[in-house]
Amino acid sequence: MSREAVESLIDRWVNDPSFRVALRADPEGAVRRSGVEVDQEELAALLAVDWNVSDEELHGRLSHGM
Repeated sequence: MSREAVESLIDRWVNDPSFRVALRADPEGAVRRSGVEVDQEELAALLAVDWNVSDEELHGRLSHGM
């Protein structure tokens, strides 16, 4: 994943509660609507994340680059 794309999505996830909700409901759609461009490999990595775990656990995972 490009570091800039990851940092942008993590920043949005940390600071935007509605984005967290959107990721849990529709990860692919939320990423596409975010305006952050990701390639297929990056999207696949994002879709592999279990967005239903606690915010604290996700924060730990995401801050380490997933």
